Amino acid sequence: MNTIMRSSVTVLDVANTACVSVGTVSRVLNGKANISPENIDRVNRAMASLGYKKKTPSTIPPRRAGSKIRTGNIGLVFVELGRAWSTHSLISAYALGVEQACQERGFNAMVEMADESESIPRCVREGKVDGILIKSTRRAPNFIKDLPTEFPVVGVSFNAPALSIHQVSPDNRGAGWVMAHYLWQKGHRRIAFVTTDSTHPMFIARLQGYESFMREKRAFNPALVSVPPHHDYSLAPEEAPRDMRREVEQLLNADVSQRPTAIIAANDWMARGLYGALKQRGVRIPEDVSVVGFDNTEELCSALTPPLTSYRIPFTATARAAAIALFARIETPTLCHHFEEQLIRGELIERESVLTLRTPDRESESRCSVPLTDANNHPMKECSK
Repeated sequence: MNTIMRSSVTVLDVANTACVSVGTVSRVLNGKANISPENIDRVNRAMASLGYKKKTPSTIPPRRAGSKIRTGNIGLVFVELGRAWSTHSLISAYALGVEQACQERGFNAMVEMADESESIPRCVREGKVDGILIKSTRRAPNFIKDLPTEFPVVGVSFNAPALSIHQVSPDNRGAGWVMAHYLWQKGHRRIAFVTTDSTHPMFIARLQGYESFMREKRAFNPALVSVPPHHDYSLAPEEAPRDMRREVEQLLNADVSQRPTAIIAANDWMARGLYGALKQRGVRIPEDVSVVGFDNTEELCSALTPPLTSYRIPFTATARAAAIALFARIETPTLCHHFEEQLIRGELIERESVLTLRTPDRESESRCSVPLTDANNHPMKECSK
């Protein structure tokens, strides 16, 4: 095993070194029984190799007199994702943010994957945690209403405005607005938006941001929006990119003067599908049409030809901010009655999938442009291709 040379080692480092999921490491650290001896050995050897030490609750301020003794643990509960997601990069991004906050404050994180949203998480039932972070994809889990009023809870990345808990989410609507603005700055006026999922809150918010910007410019055209009438949601992550031929045909079969010069895909995975469908039609990127996505999945964006311009959604920063908000509610229980939705802004990462078009008004509009960054997050100047 390779030793990681840095001052602090995280649960994610241990998981990567041991070739297991973050959840497995969490179960080993907390003495759970449902782990194979091989994985226990892998985790223990990885922790020894990296010099990882489980945090103790000694640095945590004690509860007020008469209150329950603290465990020094918080729960990170993933609802509706299913165990097939346990090794996905998205889970790792959220876990890393929570681990960063725990390192700073001396807490430990227990990761729990829940396939359904009815039962109170095991870490709560067994009294193993002082509060929980809940990451739910489609809707707020039903068990929230069964939790004690004073029990600290923070929602992560799910849209439930009527729910009486504090929530921290990426600003997906803002991301959609910024992406449309970026393409407008590049001279594009016929900008399309494509998604294969009509019900996912993140994709809906990105679409709303795009539509808001285009309406402000009086350039919104419903014919340039491709959203399916329904979508069958699966708990398992998709193993292959979506077939986007139908969406491409819908957009390119219009009169030449009405065809989009740029297409926004609701995420990088859909953008990959667009690349394949456009190639089959003999359409070049970005010479014939520009393509952008969301999430900034580094390996995927860099592997595409040309490399994909994408908006980095701050999953790690969101989880870190949510954990800090949870710590505040653990230390000051009255804050559990104060809640709002906290939005975390990401950033646009420019690569080579967008062509700059010349328009009469582009020079004057560039004075109000959104700062651009290259693939290494360095500020960059716009240039014509």
